[in-house]
Amino acid sequence: MIRDIVSALDYSDCAEAALLIFVATFGLIFYGALRLSRQATERFASIPLSDEIKDPFDGK
Repeated sequence: MIRDIVSALDYSDCAEAALLIFVATFGLIFYGALRLSRQATERFASIPLSDEIKDPFDGK
């Protein structure tokens, strides 16, 4: 029974589904990055340059 199900699967559908999931996830992350304010972007960009530990979401 399992062998019949597996042999009936069309793996190209799985590849297309994976591509759609990837594109949707990439789009959501890209949209979230575009929505960041300039101040938040500057705080995130300065994290590797500072020696003190800061919470980038704190806003201070």
